[in-house]
Amino acid sequence: MSALLPGSSRLVGRWARIAGWVGAAVVLGALGATAGEGLDPAGRARLVRYLGILIAAGLAVGVQHALYPSAVASRLQLANPEPGRLLRHALVRWLPIPLVLTVPAAVIGLAGQMPLLAIEGALSVLVAGLYAFVRFAPLGPVVRAWEREEAGGWYRRLYTWAPSVRYGVPDALVPGLNRTGAVFLVGALSPLVAQTLSNADVIVGSGPLTLVAPLAVLAATAAMATRLRPTFDRAFWISHGVWADAFRQVERAEGREPVRVEAVYWAPRGIRSAVWAGLVSLDRRFPLGRVAALGLALVVGVHLGGLGDGIEAATLALYVVVMNGAVALTGAEDLLPAAQTWRLGGVARWSAARFLMNARWLPPLAGVLLLLIWLADDVGWADLFVWTLVDLGAAALSATVASVAAHARLRRAVA
Repeated sequence: MSALLPGSSRLVGRWARIAGWVGAAVVLGALGATAGEGLDPAGRARLVRYLGILIAAGLAVGVQHALYPSAVASRLQLANPEPGRLLRHALVRWLPIPLVLTVPAAVIGLAGQMPLLAIEGALSVLVAGLYAFVRFAPLGPVVRAWEREEAGGWYRRLYTWAPSVRYGVPDALVPGLNRTGAVFLVGALSPLVAQTLSNADVIVGSGPLTLVAPLAVLAATAAMATRLRPTFDRAFWISHGVWADAFRQVERAEGREPVRVEAVYWAPRGIRSAVWAGLVSLDRRFPLGRVAALGLALVVGVHLGGLGDGIEAATLALYVVVMNGAVALTGAEDLLPAAQTWRLGGVARWSAARFLMNARWLPPLAGVLLLLIWLADDVGWADLFVWTLVDLGAAALSATVASVAAHARLRRAVA
């Protein structure tokens, strides 16, 4: 039971969340072990630091999506916790993400019998996650001030003088973009410092000096969190309101039309409505097209760069996990209200619908593998067959788990 929200946490729900995070850690650990296979100590150190930079980029854009709008806002309003407890609540909600992301670095380092490298990589990722939290968790009041033209006068004067500066960027997005850049730079600082020391032969692979940068960032982050604590309630509630409004207006903000029913012609008529509802809801929260394009570009780059069988397989597996795992978002009540969507069918029908939502990303993957069969020497027809089966299996598994979880949540709500 939650100390902050009594009665809000059931035993089954807690164990399900724990099992989900453990499963994610196991998958990432397996990807890390695969990517590091056959690398020498210097290669493992470079891989851990490159991963740290990539993860810092993801953390720089992920905090507000993980925290806001709050799924338990109504219950938090009833509990009315003081700022310190509300800060701990938000941190506990965010912390599992950077903790799980430390697993690949730890596995790569420990598998190569390099404990200092494991500590360096895990600490760098964790510190980047904490820094991202203290920068983005209180962002709402800043965004609201920019929306009301109470802040950002320098920016408006700048684009009055140079209109191209503003192209495609509304004023309210500028604070978030600025902090995204800051979080990425700070998150990438530790890996860059460590690799610079390694290139200058100050250390070999990893050493105690590589821990100085993440520990310094950790100290600065702790000081920022201490200053944030007394007024976090105001920051939290304004941020919740800002992002709740933003997600409701995402179509107008991005100028995109929602998916039309006619565009889902490839789904059987019996589950077409469910597939369409799932696609529209998911696209509002997490447009996967851009993620798929970036993921496939990464797959092509890794294969053409000849970075090794382990890294190539890990990149493909990561693409499959991300693209098929995103369907779990449709199990959230704020994305697809279970009481309404279950009128379209039960577990079996929604499992089939979510499977088709996942399977639509198989043709782009197959197309890229066909291209690599032609361009790369180490990709053959057997790879196309194996990864097709892996993708279809992941699609079916994630669709079934998401549907069963959504149905169990509905049964608990109406019991």
